[in-house]
Amino acid sequence: MSHSSYRVEVAKEQFVFSAAHFITFAGDICERLHGHNYGVRAAVEGPLDENRYVVDFIALRDAVLKQTQALDHHVILPERHAEIIVSSDEKETTATFRDRRWVFPNEDCVILPVINTTAEEIARVIAERVIEQTKEQFGSAITLLEIGVDENHGQWGVFRMSI
Repeated sequence: MSHSSYRVEVAKEQFVFSAAHFITFAGDICERLHGHNYGVRAAVEGPLDENRYVVDFIALRDAVLKQTQALDHHVILPERHAEIIVSSDEKETTATFRDRRWVFPNEDCVILPVINTTAEEIARVIAERVIEQTKEQFGSAITLLEIGVDENHGQWGVFRMSI
């Protein structure tokens, strides 16, 4: 039996956020702090409702836009990295990796529940937050959500979740 579904995608010009980050790779290499103009796209799948659409484009757009705006013009730091240790006091957020140390005003930082601030992990966090934000409105209308985060003009990290 074949599987059929409908898909709604939003990839808007305003789904761009500029943010700084650094990641570790190859076991023990830690990048320098640098920034990207990230792009985001979202897609949902599900059956058609009585209006003959999966979900309202505008509601999906607004949910994604809220997340991209929350990240815009911030330093994105990982909460769950084994060696990048992030701590905050009443004024400042400090990140350390071995003998390196970065200090930022709290309001300039977004600490995400990730191990590494890769495009893939950022896509997962955005997806989870979009689902949380729209669960009352969309209910069981969607069966799948996919979020793509473009880190560098065509380098996408994509997260898909069945719902």
